[in-house]
Amino acid sequence: MWLFAGLMFAFASIVIFLIILTHIYISKAEIESLDKRYVFITGCDTGFGNLLARTLDAKGVKVIAGCLTEKGSNDLKEVTSSRLKTVLIDVTDKKSIKAAYEFTLEHTGNEGLWGLVNNAGIMPTFAPVEWTPVEDFEGACKVNLFGTISVSLQFLPLLRQSQGRLVNVSSVTSTCAYPGIANYVISKAGVKMFSTCLRRELLNTGVTVHSIEPGGFKTNITEQDRLINILKKAYLRAEPETREFYGGQITTRIINGMKLSAKHVRGHPQTVADAMTHALVAKQPKLRYLVGTDAHLFFRLLSWLPEWIVDHIIGWPAPYGEVSRDFEELHDLKNK
Repeated sequence: MWLFAGLMFAFASIVIFLIILTHIYISKAEIESLDKRYVFITGCDTGFGNLLARTLDAKGVKVIAGCLTEKGSNDLKEVTSSRLKTVLIDVTDKKSIKAAYEFTLEHTGNEGLWGLVNNAGIMPTFAPVEWTPVEDFEGACKVNLFGTISVSLQFLPLLRQSQGRLVNVSSVTSTCAYPGIANYVISKAGVKMFSTCLRRELLNTGVTVHSIEPGGFKTNITEQDRLINILKKAYLRAEPETREFYGGQITTRIINGMKLSAKHVRGHPQTVADAMTHALVAKQPKLRYLVGTDAHLFFRLLSWLPEWIVDHIIGWPAPYGEVSRDFEELHDLKNK
């Protein structure tokens, strides 16, 4: 009896091991003729887009990197091959998008566009909703959501021509809303739902749509001094009543969260670029990529819990209370 049980356990272990090996082999298999594939990427000045452009270029892919500035374009050219082309694009400007499309069409010709990556994004505010003007909500959505939609609509004919892949960068916060960055969360949740709707509309066209949902990584957006400065700016422009209301325990909670993030945020944004690369070149790409330890161990867990439990885990404490020492200078600055 024990011998039979042992043999069955050994057999099951071998089967599981072979399944895992097969999965790894299949997941690493790449499509052929990478040197004939064109990929257009937005937001290539810095961060994930810059890393992705360099990664794909190293693989021989024909990259058309969309940059917002001349400096970003020139810096990228210096570290990549002559195969990579850059074009200036402002995803909030339809004329700029159209010009980038025509530039891409000129280079791709009859081959079409294999991949489109909507990576350009901003996080203009890290503060309570009541310290955030509606213009900041509009700005985040204009770049992150409507920029993604506008570029997708313009370039989709080229993707259909090659039955290629559309990759949109969302965020783990699109599933688990994190307080303090409501404008960013709203825009990224919109990107996720847009990706899902479009994927289902294009289900039988040959074009596939993939969502990248990074956790916290060290990029320009998550740089601690930047976050502190935009919090200070939000504090100083807030109405006196809301400034006092949130200026105690809430600001302490936000600042402590920033310090904690600075210690634990992932220092390897290349991981996100690798996930994007997999979505573009793998024979069996995933539809959704959660990237980062926090994405898997924290945000995924929270997404499984009832909402009221999550509210008490990441919800803010009662307002008022002693003002954080890190924030006292704002009171002095306001009174000068």
